[in-house]
Amino acid sequence: MRKILFVCDKNECTSFGRLTLNLVKAVSGEFEAHVLWLKTPKFFGKVDASPDGGSQEQGYVSHEVWAKSLYTGYATFRSPLKRLVKKLQPDFVFFIRPELGFLVPVVRKQAKTVMFVHDTFAETLYPNSLKFKLLNLFYIRPTVKAAYFVYNSGWTRGQAADYFGPQMSQKPGTVIGCPIDSDLFNKPESVPTAAEKKLFLRKYGIRNFDGMCLNVSLDEPRKNIETFFEMARLRPFVAFVRVGKFSERLRAIVNEKKLYNVYHFSEFQAHELRDFYRHADLMVYPSLLEGFGLPPIEALACGTPAVGAATSAVKENLEGACPLIDPPTDAEAYARVLDRVLAGENVVDNEKAAALLDRCSMKSFSKRVIDFLKTINVTIN
Repeated sequence: MRKILFVCDKNECTSFGRLTLNLVKAVSGEFEAHVLWLKTPKFFGKVDASPDGGSQEQGYVSHEVWAKSLYTGYATFRSPLKRLVKKLQPDFVFFIRPELGFLVPVVRKQAKTVMFVHDTFAETLYPNSLKFKLLNLFYIRPTVKAAYFVYNSGWTRGQAADYFGPQMSQKPGTVIGCPIDSDLFNKPESVPTAAEKKLFLRKYGIRNFDGMCLNVSLDEPRKNIETFFEMARLRPFVAFVRVGKFSERLRAIVNEKKLYNVYHFSEFQAHELRDFYRHADLMVYPSLLEGFGLPPIEALACGTPAVGAATSAVKENLEGACPLIDPPTDAEAYARVLDRVLAGENVVDNEKAAALLDRCSMKSFSKRVIDFLKTINVTIN
């Protein structure tokens, strides 16, 4: 059986870690899968390396190498990766994100290299940041030396081609998307009633509101959280729940606007997030830029309508299935969609939403991954 080695520097609870495990599932039965976890205390806690550096877990062989940070790993990750590839002799070394591009030249003569490109935000959104200039120069730019590329969306593929140029755009590549965990994010046996929704919110200290809007996002300017907060100001009788870090910047906005109907949760267990999806009246995703945008699709899988910004991959994924707002900063337009939902209107095209969920299923994702490997002259045994 052919071998494939995935390289990831984030733990299994992050989006990149989960994506790595989904890729392992995608090739299961077709490849002998290995994962090299590039471990740092920031994402993996206390250093506790296994003696032999490898163990069999969840259908793949796990390997690890430690560094104090990704930055010190610039020097220390190279030799262990090279030794592992020499030992395993995999057909492919699959890097999980462009920030690991600095490792591509280390192994490109030993195996075929594949890079998963998710976005170009770090490269393009912070042109005056010395940190991102250096990150791009030393860590990301070598991404173009990979032999093959896969992308999470057509939008990302176009952005990457514009930014990285012919060195990337002229090499073999395809859009494989991202899968959702349908074992976790799915509809409840029965749709929660209004009374059940209020009872659910009461468990989290959220009382005396006529409904609930949900947002799941990082605290970054491109996420357009300000528009979500403006919605809360416009509809004070609705609870606005955000899952994500509550920074001082966001706290200042909430305090200035006196948004007593905004509730923040820094993080949830996966099943708690699912339950919030299921009990929300509307998932609001006003993000200005997204390479893919899983949360609104997860909400749809849980039976909850979503509204998003008519931008980037959000538009690519949701167009026709859910309402999209243009311009994406029009808080009143989002609020009018909320009004329609609370009035009992179905704002989702069920047929197109079902097609979207099928496209984001693990089965469809696996087929795209395997089909791509076949197109690059890999014979699947």
